[in-house]
This record gives sequence, C-alpha cells and structure tokens, in this order.
Amino acid sequence: MITIQEFPFKRGFKKGAHERIVEALKACFGADINVSDEEYVLSYGALRKLTIRVSDTLIVETESRKDVSDALMINTNARFRCFLEKATGYTAKQRAKKAQEAVKRTEDA
Repeated sequence: MITIQEFPFKRGFKKGAHERIVEALKACFGADINVSDEEYVLSYGALRKLTIRVSDTLIVETESRKDVSDALMINTNARFRCFLEKATGYTAKQRAKKAQEAVKRTEDA
C-alpha cells in the first residue's frame, strides 16, 4: 500500500531542510539513502520504500510491507516518528494538532 502525506515545517526549519533531512534519515534509520534530484529514497524494516521530497512542506511517500513482525513494525514506526520530528521540528502531538487545524480550515472554507 502506498501512502502520500504532507507535513508542514516549523518556523525556521525549511531553511537548510535538505541537509537536515539527510542527517535525520541517517540518525533515525541508519540505512543507505539514495539521493537524486532532491528526492531521498530508502528502504527500512516495514517500509519497502520511503521517498522524501521538499517543497513548501515535507512530502513523504511510503510503501509498506505487510509481511513483517509486530516488533519490526513498531520499531519502524518509532524511527519514522523520530525522523519526522527531526525533519519538521514538530513532535507527534504537534503534528496531530496541525493536521486537525488543517482539516478544520478546509471544512470551514
């Protein structure tokens, strides 16, 4: 299953985002990263493929593997959350709040 998500950057985090993303991917996943045309791709654990792009927001495309143990899935999820926090500057709780605010804005429009 392929999922595409968009995450806003905390103020000041967009500047230097490309370098920060590479550092965050290495720190959180420790896997080989393929970089081409400012697109970052890796495979780790329950993620068959993780593709990262930077625009005004962080665009994350994930392709999941279903044939993994619960422990590996939990480990991969924790590493993914670690990456998102380092890359965007927002904690999981803050990202959830931002997502709720975005939904509310679209409903009000």
